[in-house]
Amino acid sequence: MLRNNIKIAWRNLKAKKFFTFLNVIGLAVAISCCTLIYLYISYNLSFDSYHKQSQNIFRLVTELHLEKEEYEKGSSYAEYKALKTETSQVMQAAFAVDGQSFIINVSGNSNKRFKEEKNTTFITSDWFKLFSYKWLAGSAKQLDKPSMVVLRQKIALKYFGSTHVVGKVLSINNQLITIAGVVADEPYNTDLKSDLYLSLSSLRSLIPLYDKNFYTDWGYINSTNAGFIQLHDANQKDAVEEQIIELAKKHAWGDGLKYFTFKLLPLKDIHFDVRYGGTVQQILLLNLLIIGLLIITIAIINYINLVVAQQTQRGTEIATRKVLGGSARHIFTQFMVEALLSCVIALIVAGLMVLWMLPAVNHWLFTDEPVHILSYTNLCLFIGLLLLAITIGTGIYPALVLSRVSIAQALKNNVFNLPVSLGRKILVGFQNTITQILIICTIIIIAQVHFLKSTDIGFDRQLIVTMPLGQLSASQKEQWRERLHQMPAVQSFSFCNNAPASNSQRGATVQFDNRSKWESWPARFAIGDSAYCHTFGLHLIAGRNMRNSQPTPEFLINETMASKLAGKNKFDVVGKKLTAGDVKGVIVGVVKDFNVKSLIEPIEPSIILETDFLQTNLAVKLSGNQLSTTLTTLQKEYERILPDQVFSYQFIDEQIAKLYKKENIQQKLIWASAIVAIGISSVGLLGLISLIVLQRTKEIGIRKILGASVAQISLLLSQDFLGMVLLAFLIACPISWWLMNKWLQNFAYHIHLSWWFFVLAGSIASLIVATIIGFQSIKAAITNPVKSLRSE
Repeated sequence: MLRNNIKIAWRNLKAKKFFTFLNVIGLAVAISCCTLIYLYISYNLSFDSYHKQSQNIFRLVTELHLEKEEYEKGSSYAEYKALKTETSQVMQAAFAVDGQSFIINVSGNSNKRFKEEKNTTFITSDWFKLFSYKWLAGSAKQLDKPSMVVLRQKIALKYFGSTHVVGKVLSINNQLITIAGVVADEPYNTDLKSDLYLSLSSLRSLIPLYDKNFYTDWGYINSTNAGFIQLHDANQKDAVEEQIIELAKKHAWGDGLKYFTFKLLPLKDIHFDVRYGGTVQQILLLNLLIIGLLIITIAIINYINLVVAQQTQRGTEIATRKVLGGSARHIFTQFMVEALLSCVIALIVAGLMVLWMLPAVNHWLFTDEPVHILSYTNLCLFIGLLLLAITIGTGIYPALVLSRVSIAQALKNNVFNLPVSLGRKILVGFQNTITQILIICTIIIIAQVHFLKSTDIGFDRQLIVTMPLGQLSASQKEQWRERLHQMPAVQSFSFCNNAPASNSQRGATVQFDNRSKWESWPARFAIGDSAYCHTFGLHLIAGRNMRNSQPTPEFLINETMASKLAGKNKFDVVGKKLTAGDVKGVIVGVVKDFNVKSLIEPIEPSIILETDFLQTNLAVKLSGNQLSTTLTTLQKEYERILPDQVFSYQFIDEQIAKLYKKENIQQKLIWASAIVAIGISSVGLLGLISLIVLQRTKEIGIRKILGASVAQISLLLSQDFLGMVLLAFLIACPISWWLMNKWLQNFAYHIHLSWWFFVLAGSIASLIVATIIGFQSIKAAITNPVKSLRSE
């Protein structure tokens, strides 16, 4: 029986190739999108879940209680050491200093020199006891000795072309480092990955900036410090957090405790908690899940509408089956088999689409963290469940409706005497509402991201290029100054740490003038020299510019900070003393407000100060004339002055664009979802209007004979659909306004919702529907009425 049903189903699908194609392509696109969304969600939810006892592992993080809460993903080595040695609940512990950058010389060969940017970590062997890595060669025990390194597989291949490298030597900062082992590149789903793992005992020799207090001072907290502990029982988390406070008191941290709270962040939350450097928000995954469900719902609605509409032409078949003894169950089974066969074909097409699309999606959306297929078993299980759900969704309703048609109705082709027409309008209206919501959201998100990237942020960011230099000697700085002054395309330059707007968290609390108490808010630092303001176009509005290498450090502060310190008399701060962290100096000027971070956050109090050992970058303002020639000249000078370095550069506007990476991804995801929804809806609408035109062929012919014009017939066929689009627009507007208004509240600076966003979205939706309907309507209207009346 089943074999016969499959044959009949295949025959019916082949007989209506055009409508079968529309059904299959709509379902295939929806299935491929849902599969990609599943891969992305499951990949992110799996981060660091594969480590042994991962549910009992926590990261040491810090909260700073000032005027507003500050969150720091870093901790101190002293805190980690105290927990490891003085707390019974701690089973294992590990500490790392990550995100470091070095120039690597391979085997002393200056021709094999590599620049590794923020992908080097200092650890001990405890790291590999706590976390699970796949070892290809060597042993972690060697990392307890100084001048040892473990490489990731891709780095070993890049340096030597082989993973058999244990015992070979690298040179870092003129120190010989022996390779102790190689670990595999996979698994990829971890936030705890680096390309080089250096022994922690080599930290101070390779980076002299770390002084001896690094190992003993509880306040030595950096975002690059990563302390982890494994508890015997995860339920001991709260008790251990209480013990950290007691340990801090014991080790005489003093008044600092009233500002700090030490927390334990579960390993599973690190990937999602953006307060502590998480890269993906769980709300994004939830939004993607909802979008995936909506897309598959649109595809199912398409299928239902097309199948039910098609079956009005199969009335004779239904009646004949019933006359010959076919029960409603047999007819129901036949339609379910047809739905299953359509879904299987769509699934095969979708599988090919996913294989083709995944690399493109990774390149377009997830360049920094490409999605990997972690388990083909789980993927097959998901696809099986999706096939079952779609088959039931697409088959149940049409099968139930059409299997209950009476013989008399079937013989008269009066299937639509059933209350199907209203149901079809509701489904089409729901489909259009979803599509228009996505269109409106896309327009608003694109406008907001454009606003973030293009709005004035208080400084010049055009044609400014930065080059990392590392620690420079006085003679090297002088060589740069002499050469840059001779280059006509260079307008200005500054030795600095970072641009005014960056992801740097550098800052401290401040003490103003003769006040006994420190302020209850922190100030952000911008490290530069006397040319910093001119290079970045910062506007001095009071006082004077700071001078280089003064016995008493000189500070420039922004307007926001001046107002916080002196209220309405903000310019009175000029000439007053200021202690910023451990630097005591004097305020010499006030600059117009500028954003030290992205426009997602409000302007914060900021200080521009000179700190020689932190001036590790060179910012150069270019005129724009002969840009490529100037960059080539800069590279030659770089290689001449810094022969041990590797030249690289980046434009400031590119750096600022990276501050909005998450918003860019959201924009592209919603934009892609809207395109898919529009495409699927258009395919369904094309099929539906084609069927309606086919069913009303005689009516169209008679109306033409009676004098109806092409415009009148087109309006007759399209008015119901255009009415549904208008109703969908009226429903979509308030829903979209509410969603986007809540989303925009996440930004300190954002656009205002305007009526034209909604009108533009409605116009786009109406134009798409009118184009599809108009094409079919005009085609039917200009058909010779004689042919229409012979359509039997």
